[in-house]
Amino acid sequence: MQAAARDGHLLLNGEPVGVGVTLRQGDELRVAVPLESLRRRDKTRIAVLYRDGALVVGSKPSGLAFDAGRHGGGRNALEALRASLDTEARPRAVHRLDKPTSGVIVAALDNETERALLDALRDERAHVEYLAVVRGRFPDDEGVIDLPLGKRKKSDAVLRPDPHHGTPCATAWRVLERLSGFAILRLQPRQGGRSHQVRAHMASIGYPILCDRDYGEDDRLLMSQLKIGYRRKRGRPERPLLEHPALHAQAFVLDDLRVEAPLPDDMTVLLAQLRRLRGLGGEPSGDDD
Repeated sequence: MQAAARDGHLLLNGEPVGVGVTLRQGDELRVAVPLESLRRRDKTRIAVLYRDGALVVGSKPSGLAFDAGRHGGGRNALEALRASLDTEARPRAVHRLDKPTSGVIVAALDNETERALLDALRDERAHVEYLAVVRGRFPDDEGVIDLPLGKRKKSDAVLRPDPHHGTPCATAWRVLERLSGFAILRLQPRQGGRSHQVRAHMASIGYPILCDRDYGEDDRLLMSQLKIGYRRKRGRPERPLLEHPALHAQAFVLDDLRVEAPLPDDMTVLLAQLRRLRGLGGEPSGDDD
């Protein structure tokens, strides 16, 4: 409204006025500018990692909604990707990331590419690899969780094991690094996967993703939980090392193409501190299992 008044587009009884004018009964106030020019412009941008024809791979930060959702509007990754590409074509997502999950998002800019990518994901010629941190020790080096998942109610976001009525799905896992009381894993949904799949599958075997409160984990990790004798600064609350699930969509793989998204800063710090304080032969805290 201030910009409209400044540009002479705020009209009182047909005459341009400023924003400080006093209105009286019967006055007519009109804004003579297109509605689009009054909307707040979303300056969110997403790093474009790869673009080849109509295939686009971007890097979503944690905390950014994937799309506009059922109610529309708001900052979201697909619109941010479109803004970063500076194109009128609307990106068509071929796999989703939950709001707290960072990493690669894969989109097509036309119908033909969208169909080809979806077919490649179903045929496992393409896949997304996740990096995750969990508590505990894995007796084996790798395995597959093959367990149907479903929702208690249609409106639920959380998935639960449902062997009889759930959607068949599988997640392959592999231990990349063992720490004292923690493990770093690579997770790969089979046949494209679905939203929350890797989170629900890990929780189903007793290893929920670190800081994933939707699946029974603590909602944050503190340095005082890792380091014996940790002293916080006087008068200041302790800042968490992590406040969202320790899950990152690290790479998109299609045939010979591999596109990786760099770890976000908080995940980089988390891994560095875990290796320093919980590396094998390091300094486990008193709550180590």
